[in-house]
Amino acid sequence: MSRSGPCAALTVFAVALAAVLVWQVPGALSGPVATPDATSPGIAVGSPPPATQTPTAAPTDTAAATSTAISTPRPTAAPTNPPIIPAAGASWQPDDVLIQAKNEGRVVRDSAGHVAILSAAPGPRDYPVSVQLDTRWTELMQEPPRTGVDDKGVAYTDYNYSLFCGAGAAAVVLYYWPATKSAVTTKAGTFQEPVDLGTNRFAKTYWKATDAGGYGRGMILNLAESLWPTPDRNQYWWPQPGLMMWAAHPPSTNVQNLVDGINWEASGGTRLNYFYVIVFASDLTASALLDHVHADIAMGVPVVIAARTSDGKNSLPFWSVKPTKSAVNHFVTVVGYDDAAKTYSVMDTCGKTCNDRNVRSGVRTMSQAGLFSLIQAESDNDGIMW
Repeated sequence: MSRSGPCAALTVFAVALAAVLVWQVPGALSGPVATPDATSPGIAVGSPPPATQTPTAAPTDTAAATSTAISTPRPTAAPTNPPIIPAAGASWQPDDVLIQAKNEGRVVRDSAGHVAILSAAPGPRDYPVSVQLDTRWTELMQEPPRTGVDDKGVAYTDYNYSLFCGAGAAAVVLYYWPATKSAVTTKAGTFQEPVDLGTNRFAKTYWKATDAGGYGRGMILNLAESLWPTPDRNQYWWPQPGLMMWAAHPPSTNVQNLVDGINWEASGGTRLNYFYVIVFASDLTASALLDHVHADIAMGVPVVIAARTSDGKNSLPFWSVKPTKSAVNHFVTVVGYDDAAKTYSVMDTCGKTCNDRNVRSGVRTMSQAGLFSLIQAESDNDGIMW
């Protein structure tokens, strides 16, 4: 499935296998995940408990602070090294064991922020009426504009930069995980797409972690252009480095690659079946969305949302209300909720030269019903990652 405009998800499936493939890498792998250059600091590798181990400390809510308790154009030049897609083979498959554990409430984070799967479901719990994660750093995160100067003052143009909302959402999520928070706040280096897609789509730019134009740009570019989890390398669904599917026109992010990339990084580069799972829009209800937001925010981590920027009546924050066909698919994160006001706090990293209002984005609230409607309106059925 294809899409036009910035920051949309592309779902690519090959012929499905009869048996479900469960990717599991039991220990830390030797050698670093691909990085943009030798001077960029690497992502620290943590040591999460095995998937079947009970946490060493009682699960704790690490969500921050405020709570009230209750019971674009195509390239004009031919690519010099076009993407090479491996021959179709096994398709990407979800991890049904992890999905079942998530649905039963058995996936928890311990006091150190590491994930474990409990052998038995905990009892029912009450969630606060209103919770918001600490966004003092993450609300400043912005994808680089598609034209401007980089952090060394070098002018560039790269239309692909308007398509990095998947990497932006991933960088936001990874700030809240102990294995990657340091990388999000320190990653810097020179970055370039792994393939040359032609004029104005192959810039080589340098980005720092903090800049007046936006935080986290080094990490966003690293995820978009360099991330390549070891188990996914050269698979049909992930033939080149980076979260972007470079063979799409224009490039975009598969939700399957996004969930694998986030899990791989959050686990310290050890596992794909770590925490996040996909619920496709056709399988999602408004009440289930709220339940999933409650559960993840209580554990101190965001929920990733694939939505249409507008459905004619509602729009994402920082986007205009327009007919569904004139809108685009987009990745954002939910970083809080207020059930009394019936709102979600939505974080968007797509700023100037990216959204249709040409404004700097950040965190704003919108109605819970409105966000659910936009998830249903998204053209690829991508749903959420929780």
